[in-house]
Amino acid sequence: MLDTYGSRYVQPVIERGANRLLKWNFTPNEVTILGGIIGVSTGIFIYNDMHWTAVILLWLSGLFDVLDGTMARKSKTTGFGTVLDLVLDRFVELSVVIALALRYPEYMPIFLVLIASFVIAMTLFLAVGASSSRRSEKTFYYQPGIIERTECFILFTMMILFPNWVGGIALIFLVLEVMTITQRFIEARRILR
Repeated sequence: MLDTYGSRYVQPVIERGANRLLKWNFTPNEVTILGGIIGVSTGIFIYNDMHWTAVILLWLSGLFDVLDGTMARKSKTTGFGTVLDLVLDRFVELSVVIALALRYPEYMPIFLVLIASFVIAMTLFLAVGASSSRRSEKTFYYQPGIIERTECFILFTMMILFPNWVGGIALIFLVLEVMTITQRFIEARRILR
């Protein structure tokens, strides 16, 4: 939700950052890869109880994830860049959830179901995006949801910084993810008739 409805407030700052990176001759794919490496490393810091380092790196990877898309829209956009971005985003999310599951094995079943919900939500997101004739400023139709990237990072941050509540936060995350899946199914039925 925050990505869809809040982006207009942060976009001017993102535009300036994207322009700066393009001026320094970075390509969108290089920024995507850099953000992916930083994001995946988050899992190592979570597992080793370096909570603040993990959170800072997670949000830095999120910043690069926003910058690369803005850079791509300002320069030559490629289908491969979109694929690279989507795949590395999933690696980052999996790194965080796997690290949390290994660090807090008593909540492993919740984390396994949470990962399954990610697979279902992303499958639905991509299927609707590929099937829809609608287009946004992105490469394909970006179906909004209750849980988008920013909400995901907020919940990850809460799980990392409040380990005593990790199980409850993961359950809340799972419920919101199921609500998002339901919301996207209903919208898919409406727009894909």
